[in-house]
Amino acid sequence: MYNSVRYLCIYIIAVCLMSCTRPGGYTATLGQVESFIRSRPDSALAVLQNIDPSDLSKTEKAKHALLLSMAYDENYINKTDFETLQPALDYYKYNGTDTDKLLTYYYEGVIHLNRGEEAQAMESFLTALDRGAGSDDILTKARVYVAQGVIYNSLYEWEKQIDVTLAAAEIFRDAAHPESYVNCLLKVISCYIRLGDRENCEKYYRICRDYLDDVSTGMLGSYYSSYLTYLISIDDRERITDLLDEYQQVIPDDAIEDLTVGSAYIQIGEFDKALESILGFRNVTDDPNQAKKYYILLTDLYESRSEHEKALNAYKEYNALNDSTIFSILEQDTKFIEERHALELKALKEKEAKNRTLLWSAFIMSAMLSVIFYIRFRLKINRMEKVLVEQEAEKYRRLYLQIEEEKENLTELLSQNDELDPGIKDAISNRIKLINQFFTAYITAHRDLDKKANKEIEKLLADKEVFMTSTRLTFAGSHPEFIRHLESCGLTEWEINYCCLYALGLKGKEIGDYIQFKSHFNNSSEIRKKLGLTGHDSNLGTYIRNLLKEGK
Repeated sequence: MYNSVRYLCIYIIAVCLMSCTRPGGYTATLGQVESFIRSRPDSALAVLQNIDPSDLSKTEKAKHALLLSMAYDENYINKTDFETLQPALDYYKYNGTDTDKLLTYYYEGVIHLNRGEEAQAMESFLTALDRGAGSDDILTKARVYVAQGVIYNSLYEWEKQIDVTLAAAEIFRDAAHPESYVNCLLKVISCYIRLGDRENCEKYYRICRDYLDDVSTGMLGSYYSSYLTYLISIDDRERITDLLDEYQQVIPDDAIEDLTVGSAYIQIGEFDKALESILGFRNVTDDPNQAKKYYILLTDLYESRSEHEKALNAYKEYNALNDSTIFSILEQDTKFIEERHALELKALKEKEAKNRTLLWSAFIMSAMLSVIFYIRFRLKINRMEKVLVEQEAEKYRRLYLQIEEEKENLTELLSQNDELDPGIKDAISNRIKLINQFFTAYITAHRDLDKKANKEIEKLLADKEVFMTSTRLTFAGSHPEFIRHLESCGLTEWEINYCCLYALGLKGKEIGDYIQFKSHFNNSSEIRKKLGLTGHDSNLGTYIRNLLKEGK
């Protein structure tokens, strides 16, 4: 009866949500589902499965795919294909909020884990944290850290597992999720037990103790089992006895871990009770590690009772499982390395393809600009464009005069300063040579010369470091006080190169687009600090150009 009512409620929710939705207008419905997907995942799944993706817009399809993947995961349906999530992966790669990206790449990692592809899973989790850095969904970030810990655990990389699991624990603690917080701390303790770090084990058990009133019976049982395992590892028999009594009083019999209790009884010498507990464990095929523990404990017990044949048989079972586990670990390590290598090759190929695309784009853009420039200044124009063309011609005439003046200044500077640094002389000579090529092409309207001049400037601009360095050297010759002032403020050579781009008249966005550095904003901030500029002062470009005008 209960189930019938439950499913009827789910159906009513689905119908109510969908009845208010017109074709192509499911945004509100998806928003409502998102609000209760974690608290009522079965209801969310029912609603989402009753939505036809063909009725959705592109944005809605992405959200529907993401929510449906979340609903499957929340309902413990382990997906091993990307069919459901793919619309979200395609859309949120370039669109959506940081939270959308965080969730999408997290569930991509979960699917990879379900497929046994740990290297790809780790790649997805790292991408989730990177692309979702600005998200305020801290609980999903914590789940990402926990998932990374699972991978590190399978690779026996305890220190790395500790780092990511503690990061998750801090989030759960601050978000007032004591159950998840204690669970993370117990995972951390398990690593410290393997590392033999008693100090940290004791530290985190004390912390866990403060939260035991706020956790479930299952988590309380995990705490006692973990603590017993630790005490057994350090052979603290007095505390083992006390904790055994407490464990069996607090935790119901059907929730007690028989193997841990059996191991504790062996440690304090109560072999009959140990055998009773161990033989009560029947799930020897569910978990290879638990099965190994079962057979090695039986081996010790039968040996202590002089039942040598039984001890030998138990030890053979243990050895078979142990060899299988070692082989599995080696195979897993090899697979992880192979997967990582494949991912690195894929990333390298994608980077090469991207670079080729950028180079071709730059080439095509340069060609298009050249064509536009040539058409605008070579073809006849009609009368309606006459005024605009005259204004354009006047602008280029002034630019021509300005460049001509700059050429004269550079030529004079070169002829009157024999003591200039050779690097500065070379930079100025090359600039004069380049300007001369443009003058010749401009005056003669010679097409081949024009092409040659364009090729020279494209070649210079293509090598960013060379262009920026030659620009600085040119300014060092023509405006030495300007360069000396920047040096006196503690700017590095690269930072001075960067400032010279502002001095040329470029804007911050144009410089960022040209140098293609993700740290463009950080570079500007660092330079502003060195120049003594605060947030209320003029922008960096204006300040640099004023310095140049003032002759500093």
